[in-house]
Amino acid sequence: MAQKLPPQARRLRTIIVTVPIMAATAYVLYERLVLGKPRRTLPRETPQPPSTTNELLPENSHAGSERWSKGE
Repeated sequence: MAQKLPPQARRLRTIIVTVPIMAATAYVLYERLVLGKPRRTLPRETPQPPSTTNELLPENSHAGSERWSKGE
């Protein structure tokens, strides 16, 4: 197991992790609020109606049907 860090090292680790996150967040907010850049969004797909046929099998395929036709 890793050795416990002294308080000064924990503070330094916190700074090293937090500063880049804060800088990136501040830059994105600056672009949006000052420069007027629009907010990034993910394109949303319209939901497709559920299919009534199995699209993975060809139409003339009866895969697995012989198992059920034997009455098992």
